[in-house]
This record gives sequence, C-alpha cells and structure tokens, in this order.
Amino acid sequence: MAKQENGQTRKGIFSDARLGVTKKYIRPLTRKHMVIIGGIGCALIAVYYAVDALALGNTFISSGSVSSNHANFETECTKCHRPFQGTLDAQCSTCHEKTNDRLGVYSFPAHYVYRSDDPTRLQTVRPQFASREVQCAACHPEHRGREAMITEVPDARCASCHYASFNRDHPAFTRLTTPDDSTLKMTHVKHTKEVLKKLNTTNIETACLYCHNADKQGKGFLPLDYDSHCGDCHLTTSSETPSLAIKDPSDPLSIGVETLEMIQRRKGPGTLWAFYTNPNEFSVSGNRVKKSPVYHRDPWILENLRQLRRILFSDSTLADVLDALGGSKGTRQAYREAIAALQQYVLGLRSRPEPEIQAELQRIDSLLKAAQLQLSQNGALPDLFPMMTRGSLNPNLTEGQRQALEDFARKMTKPCLECHEVERASILAVKASQRALMRAEFDHRAHITQRRCLECHDIIPVDRALAGDTSGIALLDRAATQNLPTIDNCKECHTPSAAANACVTCHFMHPNKEQRGSLQLFVEK
Repeated sequence: MAKQENGQTRKGIFSDARLGVTKKYIRPLTRKHMVIIGGIGCALIAVYYAVDALALGNTFISSGSVSSNHANFETECTKCHRPFQGTLDAQCSTCHEKTNDRLGVYSFPAHYVYRSDDPTRLQTVRPQFASREVQCAACHPEHRGREAMITEVPDARCASCHYASFNRDHPAFTRLTTPDDSTLKMTHVKHTKEVLKKLNTTNIETACLYCHNADKQGKGFLPLDYDSHCGDCHLTTSSETPSLAIKDPSDPLSIGVETLEMIQRRKGPGTLWAFYTNPNEFSVSGNRVKKSPVYHRDPWILENLRQLRRILFSDSTLADVLDALGGSKGTRQAYREAIAALQQYVLGLRSRPEPEIQAELQRIDSLLKAAQLQLSQNGALPDLFPMMTRGSLNPNLTEGQRQALEDFARKMTKPCLECHEVERASILAVKASQRALMRAEFDHRAHITQRRCLECHDIIPVDRALAGDTSGIALLDRAATQNLPTIDNCKECHTPSAAANACVTCHFMHPNKEQRGSLQLFVEK
C-alpha cells in the first residue's frame, strides 16, 4: 500500500523481496511523438549519407579504401558494383578486357586454356568445372587500403580449389620419355659431340647453351632456328638432289618435276622466286634434272611437292598453300604460317596484267590485313580448321600410282630426309619450341647459380653416353623427349623452411598479356 511521507505519497514495495516501486507511472509515447522522433532520425541519417557521398568519399557505406589502382574512381561505386548483385566480372572486364578475345584473358574460363592456345579445351574441360567458377573479386578483394596489392593472391585462395601443399599434395610433372608427334630427326648425344668439337671444349653445359639460347630475361629459351643452329652443318654448298625425271607437260598424271624454265612459263601463284633463282643451280641431262645446292625450305622442291599433291589429292584446300603441315596445325602459329604463305602467293600474282586478277588482289589484300589485325589482337580464330586439313585422296589413282607418287616425293626430298619426315608428298612441320610447362613459369636465370643443366635435365644421360655408356639411350635420345626434371628434384630446395614453395612462386594466372601494349585497343570503341 502507498504510504504518506512528508506530505507525499510513496508507492511502497512489493513481493517478499521487498522490491521498490517506481515513483512515477510509465506513460508510453504517443504515435505522433514516435513518428516525429523517427522522422528526425531518418533525416539526420539522410543528411549524413548525402554529406558522405558528396564530400567524404562514401566512407559511411564503404568497407575501406580501395587500392591505388582503383583510387581514381573510388567514389563511383557503380564502376564495380551493381545493386543487389555485388561485384560482377563484367564490370572488371570493362577496363581490363581489351583484347577482343572470345576466351577473355582475365576471365575464369581462361584458366582452362592456360598457355595451351587450344580453344577446344573449353568444350571438354570447362563443363566439368563450371560449378566451381568464381568471380574476379573472390581472388582479388578490394577495400583493403591504398597499399594493398590486389594482384597478389594468397595461397589459401588457390588451395581452396587446387592442391594444398607443394611438398605434400602437388601432382608430379608429366614428362614425355617416348616420342610424340615431333617430326624432327635429332639426337642430343650426336649433336653435343659435334658442338664440343666445334667449340673445342669439354664443357657439356656450354654445348647445351650453344643451341638453347636464353631469352632477354634469361627465364626461358628462344625457339630453335635453322639458320642460327643448323645451317653451319646441314645443306652445305655440296648438297644436291638425286637425278630426277622431268614431268611430261602433256600428261597431267605423269610423275616428275618441273624445271625452272617450266615454272617460269607457267607463272603460277607463289612462283615469283623462279625469276630470281640462279639457273646455274640446275643441271639438265636429257629428260632428267639435278639441283645443287639445296637450301632450307628450297622453293623449287616445295613447288614441285605442291604439284605432286595436286595429283595425289582430289581437292585443293588452304592446307595446300602451306609449305607443310604438322605440329602447329590448328593453332595461332598455323594461321600465321597460312597468312605468310598467302602473302607470297599474292606477291607472285602482282605482275599479272589481267584486270580481274588485279581487282581480286585488292580484295585479298584487305582480307589478309583484317586477318593479321585480328590475329595480332589475339582475337577469336576464324573457323578455318576444315580448310587446313588435307583433302581426300584422288579416287582416280590406283594404289600403285599413289605409292609411286609418294616414293618420288621421298626421292626428291632426299637431302631433307636427314632431319625431316615426308608423308603424302609433304614435309611435315617441326615444332620449333616444345611447350613443356603448361601452367607454370620457370626462371632459369634464378636457378643456374645453384644447379647446372645436367643436374636437373637428366632423362637423356648425355654425360654418360659421351663417356661411352650408351645402353638404353636410343629410345630416349629423341627430339620429342621433354628432358624435364622430376618434382622431387624441385622439392630438394623448395621446402617450407628453405626456398619459396608458395603457389605464386611458379604459377601466374592470366598469362596471355602480349596485347597489353596495343594502345589501339583502348582508344577504339
């Protein structure tokens, strides 16, 4: 009960615990008052948000400063974000994807074609991992301060999809120890012996580096080149073809070669070279001709091979324009070879006076320039793969006639057979450079101070063979053998307590940055 104290009423206490009762009754605010107070609060928040957006750089809603790379548009949230969708890859591509490439250098699907230059991998590999595709921002988070290196991806992010540890879970390297599709007849032991004699040295590593020339940075090696590495010993001035039968012009199916004079009279496309060739290189005796010397990619031999293929195959395709087919078929290198061969054909037709030919040459020139530009900008490859496949065999030829054509082609290319394979009247192309590491980079300059060539590249035992022990080396000593070290060799130095063994030590995503210097891509809409 309430009690009187000093003329005032006190409410008293309640319950056995003798809890005091408030002196005043609680009167809740009216709805009107709550609306007014809520409105004032919202107005204050709106004013602060406006001031933040206009003057404070969105610090109220931002989770932190962006990196210096993106600082210029830090206050323009829509550059990277979309309402209720977060950060989308398409927003990143607006600035970063300037190569007009259907694969996208910086896209996640580019992981599947990393360094392979094979767009068809998207059709077979990507569907298996489509559910694991991640956004750019998942690996490259922003709002971590001006000095944050957004391009440096921590190993923990890689390990969420890939192996967790180099020393424990990393798969072994794939090493080719048997011949693949290489068409070059080359043995390391024989050539090492010759180079050691040439340089008058016993240092095998010196002989290795005579042919394997490092690039400007010393990381990798330049492709092998005939003029630089082979021309001193092969196809010298004494090289010559066998005595070859001359083709009967009146019989299209006759097997033989065209003489220099016959090619000049025909004036076919791609034969401009015939008017600048020294006629003294040919020796004609009756119905037979011999050529000496023979050059690398000798135009007379290649032209006569084309004529044999036109008999052997019933339909002519773009493949017949190329000097040869082989390891580069279906890649950008194949397109570069095709464009170069077509340009040679065009050059040979420029002297033709016919108006229709000149008009057609203008159209071909514009198409070749467009193809070159698309290729240089790393654009999508045109669908020319069917045209770069050899046509079907001529059904009008008997098996004996086909065999005779191929035998004659091998006889004509006898000087070439020391190094090359000849099949179906074609000198098969050679891979000038075997891409060994498909998903990693290796810096030879950083390692040569610790190891020598043969300490790591030991599949082909060159040192043992030079010492006289050649047992079991025949199957390994081939041009196709990728003489790579094992992963155990790397783990001897790369451990958690020694040399770096993080993912980014060897792996770099988005590797195809050849077109970053093409400023034209950034000014074109």
